[in-house]
Amino acid sequence: MELRNPLSFGQERIWFLERLMPGLPIHNISISYEITGPLDPVALDAAFRHVVARHSPLRTSFHEADGRPYCVVHEDAPAVLDVVDVNEADLLDRVRAVTDGIFDLSTWPLLRVELCRTGEDIWVLTVVVHHIVADGWSLSVLFDDLCAAYNALRADTAWRPPMLPLTYERHVVQERQAARNGSWDRDIAYWRGLLRDAPPLFSMPGSRPRPTAPTQVAHQTDVLLEQADALAVHAFAKQRRASSAMVLAAAWAVALHRQSGATDIVLGMPVSGRDRAELNGLIGLFMNPVPLRVRVAPGMSFDDLVDHVRDQMLGALAHRRPPFAALVAELDVERSLAYLPIFQVLFNHATVSPQPFAASPELGCRRLPAPPGLTQADIGLVVVDATDADGALRLAVECSGDIYDDQTPKLLLGHLVTVLRHALNNSRAPLDLFRTVTASERDQLTAWCAPPETPVPAAASALELVVGQIARTPDAPAVTGALGSLTYAELGRAAAALAERLRRHGAGRGTVVAVNLDRSVEALTAMLAAWHLGAAYLPVDPGYPEQRLRFILDDAGAGLIVSRGGGPVDTVSASGTPVVFVDDPDETAADDPAALSVPPGAGPADLAYLIYTSGSTGTPKGVEIPHRAVVNFLAAMARTPGVVATDVVLALTSPSFDISVLELIVPLTVGARTVVASTTDARDPQRLINLIRRNQVTVVQATPVAWGQLVDFAPQDLRLRLALSGGEALNRSLANRLCALADEVWNMYGPTETTVWSLAGRVRPDQEGAPVPIGRPIDNTSAWVLDRAGEVLPAGVVGELHIGGAGLALGYRGRPELTGQRFVPGSTATGGARLYRTGDLVRLRGDGEFEFHGRTDTQIKIRGHRVEPDEVAALLRRHPQVRDAVVVARWDDDQEPRLVAYVVPRDAEAAPPG
Repeated sequence: MELRNPLSFGQERIWFLERLMPGLPIHNISISYEITGPLDPVALDAAFRHVVARHSPLRTSFHEADGRPYCVVHEDAPAVLDVVDVNEADLLDRVRAVTDGIFDLSTWPLLRVELCRTGEDIWVLTVVVHHIVADGWSLSVLFDDLCAAYNALRADTAWRPPMLPLTYERHVVQERQAARNGSWDRDIAYWRGLLRDAPPLFSMPGSRPRPTAPTQVAHQTDVLLEQADALAVHAFAKQRRASSAMVLAAAWAVALHRQSGATDIVLGMPVSGRDRAELNGLIGLFMNPVPLRVRVAPGMSFDDLVDHVRDQMLGALAHRRPPFAALVAELDVERSLAYLPIFQVLFNHATVSPQPFAASPELGCRRLPAPPGLTQADIGLVVVDATDADGALRLAVECSGDIYDDQTPKLLLGHLVTVLRHALNNSRAPLDLFRTVTASERDQLTAWCAPPETPVPAAASALELVVGQIARTPDAPAVTGALGSLTYAELGRAAAALAERLRRHGAGRGTVVAVNLDRSVEALTAMLAAWHLGAAYLPVDPGYPEQRLRFILDDAGAGLIVSRGGGPVDTVSASGTPVVFVDDPDETAADDPAALSVPPGAGPADLAYLIYTSGSTGTPKGVEIPHRAVVNFLAAMARTPGVVATDVVLALTSPSFDISVLELIVPLTVGARTVVASTTDARDPQRLINLIRRNQVTVVQATPVAWGQLVDFAPQDLRLRLALSGGEALNRSLANRLCALADEVWNMYGPTETTVWSLAGRVRPDQEGAPVPIGRPIDNTSAWVLDRAGEVLPAGVVGELHIGGAGLALGYRGRPELTGQRFVPGSTATGGARLYRTGDLVRLRGDGEFEFHGRTDTQIKIRGHRVEPDEVAALLRRHPQVRDAVVVARWDDDQEPRLVAYVVPRDAEAAPPG
């Protein structure tokens, strides 16, 4: 009858994970060596039999009864070594097949060994053991015993090692007794206090959502820390009365802090678990991870952090007795297959790899690099003393492929080395001042983030570019609307005539002219008329609620309103603001109006337009855009993506949305034609398709939501020259569909405060589902990824995007404090010029393009329009029956977010449930 033995806490945890995630070799521990010389496979096979016979875990199988696991130790020691001949070209695949092979826990031994003969006296030995019966230390024990047995057998002598002082089964019994008799109570109390209120999850901006069924695939990279750096680590550790592991753990925490922004990080540190001498010679699962809670305080220096980490590490080692699985159960931590409990980041100062056959001078042996494997942790750093470099340290970083891309380990490792070197040289400086970019990296970042300036037209205003085009092509068609088309000359005369009407109502240089018109030829005419007078136009959508419309007009100080008869503007104009109705006949119009022209004294700093966006404080804010910014934008768009005279551009956007500037004004500076979609056309995808085909439109700009509807209705023979997408994130699926519709697809990015678009990137199809980049800075624009301290971040690290250059707005209308918060002086690293804090999280890719990764606040985009949920909530709170309100974005499908409001009635007790 078989003897059923209990499992250790660690074994029990692995058993359940294997049951929950079958078919993944996540618990395989493997190591491979290249051996040269006259190796004796027969003696090696016998030696392995001796090792299996000596260590009972290698003769153990695992089973289940009544839902509980148990294990059985078998007496026999079967052969475990396979000897095969393998071509060198096939060797890597063969080794990978051995290391990734799945173990059946009910079948013993849980050890797999293969010896590949690749040439005359050239061998590759691969050993794979399941973690449920061994740990990293066990490999050293295994190879020590293996080599001793092999050498004895080769010398025709018996291998008689001393008897083991303890069996693994006895260790498990002692562990279970300690769990029952309260031996760990003080340790559990320590951990309960230390981990109270600790963050349950660590994540870095830019990580992907965790899958419900993780693959555990890992991305890995390593680097050899130079001997000088390694010696500096050891010397610094001695000076601080710390160990090298403590110094490296502190540097690792700084790298994670600087890359993620987290100030409270829980690291998992594996310890051997062999706290008694009699355990050192055993094979078995003793390794036990312990948590290190590292908190980075404001103003903390590296000296301070090393002291803090030393205290944490000493405390962890003093209370390491409870197995991690028992600790998780005692603390009642929430568990998930998607991530490790308590910590998701590892720091492992590993023991030196075993060096087999060192006592066999006829054999040469070197360890082979491990192929990429699997990981349960999100991120891990392994530090080992390098056996192939005197006094050096090898650092290896691995990251979960489920949530991080393959560049993340390389970036983290480079970041760590840079931080470590800076810390050792400036250990008393505040951590937030540490350099994270090397000199060579800074040069490359500058080339990507602040390209050389591009010449722009020497125009006093944007109107000057339009007037110049009218003079060049007066008879060319300029704009087509619901009532027909106008040539460039006709459009100029219409704008000049309207300007004369506005002048008679008091408009002039410095006036703000509110354009209360939907997309139409009349709206374009009103914009040009305002510029003709030296005034700025203020787009206000006729669909705005009356309260919002009234606020914007008052806040902007509008001196005149251009509108159609009827609508809410009639009520607003009762306050005394003059209104010009474009649909009323002008009885005093001159027979021969003056030509459209730039007003005397106009300059690049004059206000071109004033446009209102949502406000983070609950009220809209007006953004003041000067002519110099518009001129730069018009010239940049004419070059890249490139609008030419033969193009027909669709005007699909309401003038109250600033991207309408590209559709309405850019074509007028290059001799192209604009086709203005009516409100009815814009809301009906089929009518829009018909409009595009009827007018042979070549350029269309739209938000991803609008593009999604348009693509669904587009016939196969519809072809555009340019498709521009912007206003919100473009997903890969839609991007690929757009690439099938247009010769060129461009993803555009830019906040209103930096004049329409600030970055642009050519989109190409990618069936792998990679994120769609938002491109590179347009002409005379800089784009920097900065951390919270304003330091430039290296490529690959997510931070807040700051934009500078010719497109910057003057500021917010009448809001100097808000202007000072968002428009900030640049640092020396960014050239010192004024920058706009976008609030957007981005990262710079290794090819110089930027990727969007969300927001630093609650702002969202709905159909391309910037929306502040706080503004909506503030409006709801004004209702007499609402005591409080919260507004959030909710995605009920993958296409478009919607706003959802949760309110607390003022008389909550009387409110009905639900």
